[in-house]
Amino acid sequence: MCFRQFYSNIRLKCLQQQDDESVELVNRVSLNDNQHDRSLHAGSTVSSQDGFRNRFKLTYNIQLPSEHTYLGRLERVDSLELFEPGSIQHIPVTGHHSIVYPGETIPLILTNSLLDVDGRHESSRIGLVFWEYPYRQRIFGVVCQVRGKDVRDSIIVLKTVAQQRFELVPQQDGSLTRSVRREDRAHYYAQVKILPEILLPDPLTSFCASNMVKISHLNRNRLLAAQSSVWPKFVYDQYGSNDILCKVGRFLAFLQIESVPTADPVMLSFWLARNIPLSDSDRKELFFSNSVLTRMLLVNNILDDTCAFCCKKCDCRIANYTDMFAMSKQGVSISYCNPSGFVHETLTVYRTVEKTTRTTSKPSTDFSWFPGYSWQIAICNRCNNHIGWKYIATKRSNKPKKFYGLCGKSIRVASNRKLPDSEQNPLAKTDGSIVITQPPVQ
Repeated sequence: MCFRQFYSNIRLKCLQQQDDESVELVNRVSLNDNQHDRSLHAGSTVSSQDGFRNRFKLTYNIQLPSEHTYLGRLERVDSLELFEPGSIQHIPVTGHHSIVYPGETIPLILTNSLLDVDGRHESSRIGLVFWEYPYRQRIFGVVCQVRGKDVRDSIIVLKTVAQQRFELVPQQDGSLTRSVRREDRAHYYAQVKILPEILLPDPLTSFCASNMVKISHLNRNRLLAAQSSVWPKFVYDQYGSNDILCKVGRFLAFLQIESVPTADPVMLSFWLARNIPLSDSDRKELFFSNSVLTRMLLVNNILDDTCAFCCKKCDCRIANYTDMFAMSKQGVSISYCNPSGFVHETLTVYRTVEKTTRTTSKPSTDFSWFPGYSWQIAICNRCNNHIGWKYIATKRSNKPKKFYGLCGKSIRVASNRKLPDSEQNPLAKTDGSIVITQPPVQ
């Protein structure tokens, strides 16, 4: 189903009941062309956004998960300037099991002092290498800036922020990394080439007079500029960002995020890559592209489809696209670290499909990634694969009362275009309308 149809035409109807846990939000979406055209008007967009804000109220402080307080007290580390794009740098590196985009906060618990570069001075940067995701026989990764650290016995606890993409550069002996053994432990270092971020201007800018450049985003001036060029305006619109930003606005309203997280187009493209459900192939394509425009056009295509979240082991449908929501100010998909040092990319959803998951442990608040919530291990009912965690509020004021964190390593994203007809939308009706039951207010 088209993203525009799903989000622009959505009209929410709340059925008020005594128990707020059983309040049901029903949405009927018409798929006829006339209604689709009406949804493009600004008034429809505003009303739909108001409906999204009113469908469920989050009382939880979404700032808390992004602080990673479960790591304990960390010593603050001052920020450093970014590396020059195209430059070759020598930094300590460690492997990472998934792709990380710039702008994402990554907590790390390492078993050795990896930041002790050469025994004489300490680095405030670390490289995460994606060995499992080679691209055209090359290995890529991301430079992370250390923002907080604490050395405890034989481990070092870090709070880092991914900043710049890089490619590993072979050293003189042809190897990609160099190991140095110190205190019976191996430390790995690599030469990396910092990748550029190419941001192209609007192609119609060159046809605008100097006094029109600042307002060239206005539709009337774009039309005048296009009349002076070889191609009609709709050709240039396909390589512009206006339509994409409209879709992004509706996506943010759906997640109940008040505004675009960043005004920087480069970081916005990476934020969308982190928060839009992507297949492994789409994740690679978005990361390896140097062009911001290319990433945004890919995002534009991806936003045209809804999806489901399936168990990687047995392909059971675990959760629906409409159940996704942002429990953290950083978005719906955030990385958290367990006490063993394994980093879990975690997607938050209000609920899972009925009878697809069950819990196998008692509620615990130890090392909880969401302060004010206890957690239980959740597994797939069909194959017993670890699917994530169920969270239950320990404070009466916290809403939602419960939700799920799906583990990125355990689920895959399945586009509704690729699902069997019977699974594309189980709520589809024969009259052409679709009834979508939203998660209950908790």
